[in-house]
Amino acid sequence: MSHYDGTRPAPVTDMTTAGAAGPNLAAYALAATNTLGQKVYERNGFKMTATDKACAKFVSPDLAQRAFLEKGGPVKDPGNLDPDGDGFACSWDPRPFQAARP
Repeated sequence: MSHYDGTRPAPVTDMTTAGAAGPNLAAYALAATNTLGQKVYERNGFKMTATDKACAKFVSPDLAQRAFLEKGGPVKDPGNLDPDGDGFACSWDPRPFQAARP
């Protein structure tokens, strides 16, 4: 497993071009090389919205993750949905997708 080096790109760069359904969460999960909670992306600066309040706007972690990816995540996190910098917003967990890997 690698650690944040300051230059690492998003695991999959075409997640926002997946069509009307939004980013492909399965593809994103399968491309992730880090574990849940493992910092990969730099997070710094003051955020106007607390993460718990930002995440409460979504009815599920899947919807939060899609919105996060559509707005520039994981490299950018304008909505403060991924404060730990692991690339996973609002308790979204990639492991179910990874466990289904053939």
